[in-house]
Amino acid sequence: MGKLKVGVYGITGCAGCQLSVIFNEDEILDIVELVDLRAFPFIKEVNPEEEFDCVIVEGLVADRGDLKTLKMLRRNSKMLVSLGACACTGCVPAYRSFTLKENYEHLLYRKMEEIKDVEPTPLDAHILVDHYIPGCPPEKKEILSFIKGLVRGSIPRPYQSPVCVECRQNGNTCLLDQGKPCLGPITAGGCHAVCINGGFECWGCRGPTEDMNLDLMVRMLRDRGFDDKFINDRLRTFAGLKLPMLEKVMSGKAHKTETTFRGVRVFYE
Repeated sequence: MGKLKVGVYGITGCAGCQLSVIFNEDEILDIVELVDLRAFPFIKEVNPEEEFDCVIVEGLVADRGDLKTLKMLRRNSKMLVSLGACACTGCVPAYRSFTLKENYEHLLYRKMEEIKDVEPTPLDAHILVDHYIPGCPPEKKEILSFIKGLVRGSIPRPYQSPVCVECRQNGNTCLLDQGKPCLGPITAGGCHAVCINGGFECWGCRGPTEDMNLDLMVRMLRDRGFDDKFINDRLRTFAGLKLPMLEKVMSGKAHKTETTFRGVRVFYE
């Protein structure tokens, strides 16, 4: 049947997630052996009009050119994968949605229609995403595991437990107990708690867990002396667009009503 045709593409972003694929070092040779890598910006020409079995996309939609490319890739691929925090949650660029326009207006493009600015949003705000590999940057072994699973026809299930599980497995002391604003309890694991291992608190770059208790997270941070502005800013930095109920939680108006927001179960009024 031949190898699966795979393409790696980037829209607006820093390209760091694509580097995570390359930084698999010797494993990148395994990837080339496993699949027919038809597109990769760093090592070969890209053509979004080509047909693929799977396309892996880094970055978020921030202009009309991004949206055009993304929709073309979706049409021409049997499977589309969001790679990294920008693609999965909107990440830091999407924080623009929570600040005043005068803070960023001088950065907007106005002259060329192709790069005309649009609201920065993750991929699943515009097209169907089949699989997510989150993180800033994504874990390189998770990328390799996905590609190997793709070839076998058995794609790994997303890691469902919070960062705290891996943190405890690594023998770390809880940073919340030390009074630090760690978001590990509501953040999807799979990163092996790399930040906490290095002494840094979790900022939530992998997005929220399916069963997160946002209300409890906010109360824990308040109990440790953090004011509401700090809590808002921290929670929105990486995954603000995936927390549409945050304002209600902060105001005390949230209730335990279950709904779904792009694959994540949340509770709000």
